[in-house]
Amino acid sequence: MLDWTFLLNQAETEGDNFLIETLIFIGVIVIVSVLLSSVSHRFGIPMLLVFIVFGMVIGSSGLIANFDNFQFANTVCSIALIFIMFYGGFGTSWKAARPVVAKAVSLASFGVFLTALITGFFVHLILGFPLLEAMLLGSVIGSTDAASVFSILRHNKLSLKENTDSLLEMESGSNDPFSYILTVVMIAMMNEGMKAGQALLMLFLQLFVGLAVGALISYLVVLMIRKKVFFVGGGNEVFTIAIALLGYALAEILSGNGYLSVYVIGIVLGNQEYESKRDLVTFFDGLTMLAQIVIFFTLGLLSEPLSIIRILPTALFVMLVMTIISRPVSVFGLLQFAKDSSVNQKLVVSWAGIRGAASIVFAIVAVNSVNLAHDLFHIVFTVVLISLGIQGGLMPYVARKTKMYDPQKDIMKTFTDYEEEKNVQFILSDIKAGHPWIGKKLHQVFIPQDIRVVVIEREDEQFIPDGQSVIEEGDRLVFCALHFDDIEDHFRLRERHVEEGDMFAAQFIRDLKLHENTRILLIERHGEVIIPTGDVRLEIGDLLILNTYENIKPLPESGSVQATRAEKS
Repeated sequence: MLDWTFLLNQAETEGDNFLIETLIFIGVIVIVSVLLSSVSHRFGIPMLLVFIVFGMVIGSSGLIANFDNFQFANTVCSIALIFIMFYGGFGTSWKAARPVVAKAVSLASFGVFLTALITGFFVHLILGFPLLEAMLLGSVIGSTDAASVFSILRHNKLSLKENTDSLLEMESGSNDPFSYILTVVMIAMMNEGMKAGQALLMLFLQLFVGLAVGALISYLVVLMIRKKVFFVGGGNEVFTIAIALLGYALAEILSGNGYLSVYVIGIVLGNQEYESKRDLVTFFDGLTMLAQIVIFFTLGLLSEPLSIIRILPTALFVMLVMTIISRPVSVFGLLQFAKDSSVNQKLVVSWAGIRGAASIVFAIVAVNSVNLAHDLFHIVFTVVLISLGIQGGLMPYVARKTKMYDPQKDIMKTFTDYEEEKNVQFILSDIKAGHPWIGKKLHQVFIPQDIRVVVIEREDEQFIPDGQSVIEEGDRLVFCALHFDDIEDHFRLRERHVEEGDMFAAQFIRDLKLHENTRILLIERHGEVIIPTGDVRLEIGDLLILNTYENIKPLPESGSVQATRAEKS
């Protein structure tokens, strides 16, 4: 049995055996957590909830004793949160976010402030919390959780009208820094008796310095990208980690908000084009998942089931205030100035104020920084659990009842969301039985002049072909062509799921009556990608990627051409 309260000195007293036991335990926990993440994705349960419950189970099972070191948890979770914040910005597409950026930023900043203020007022008035402690509680729990919002929208395939899905994703991805800023200001007011003017100055410094440091570091990194300064052997990943850590630490030293700085750096780097970007995405996918496991599992270990039961009435009250009063008042008050925001959109956005891991981490910061009259950690922890269960679970129902769910529209995407831009594109084609190229030499088949067959895969071997290479059944041909730079101006992709009762179900593609400018580009079936032909029969559960060619006229039939010419003459 491992006792985390003596983690730092046990290694010295017990030697290598303790270290080996600790590493084995950590390895097993991470492996089980990764397996649980697949369960989370399959059943649509927010990953946060799964890992927290797992941590609670391990903590209460006796495998770990007396894990109540909030200072250690604060350090670990704060470091992990740096990478989550960075990658949240890195994955934000500025092109997709531009139409809703004004609404998202107002909700992420003023919305958090209003939610915290209203929640704190009711907690002080009804529950009798000291005023500053009540406002601290509101500040800690003022932001929404990006990971849970993403999971719920994508697993349930909730495409929402009026770009509401993009609005929710950008708001939830950018409001944590503002919640943290308010938390820091409230802690300073409680510890130092700060006056209103000093609090406003501190708030300004947190915002301005955080933005300034993030912008400065981003500018310098962009200069390096344009100078094509790249590294090899994993150097780009290490360099990016260093940039994120430097952005956070430098902003904090200068009295700014480190998380805001890191988020800005992530947005700028994620919207640049450079050679190692695809590798960074893969790397930070894994690193961020590890960071989430660390945070969620640690938070679960810190919690005590008896404490949760004890403060459950308080947590229920806070949750009701936020769901019925604070969040709706903030959303309706801010979005009333947006002409393109309907009442139904405001209702959905109000309901989608799902709390998450960042709020619990900020609660740990508060517990470590100030003496409190109430169990702030377990109050916030329980509110998050209730929010995930009720708001997250009923999100699809609310979207449908408000008629904001659009099953035909799905989520509109541009071509670059499926394939990174680059100068050259590679295409793979399988030569199956009956293919007309079988037995022919490469120079005997028609291939457009600007397309090359660069590699042929045959069984377990690969070779570079020439014109005399004979094509055989089972070959895999890799084609190379130039990238189409203006593709975003003409191509708009959308997803469509073939469901029970769908008119597409059990139909051959050749029999479908699609719009003259619409084509099915690919089909995803049971995790595999199918390039469609007329002989492919669609099945229930298929995910279709359809493309509408905008500003491109269909080729007229010969009869239509003749009629047009006759009219002109």
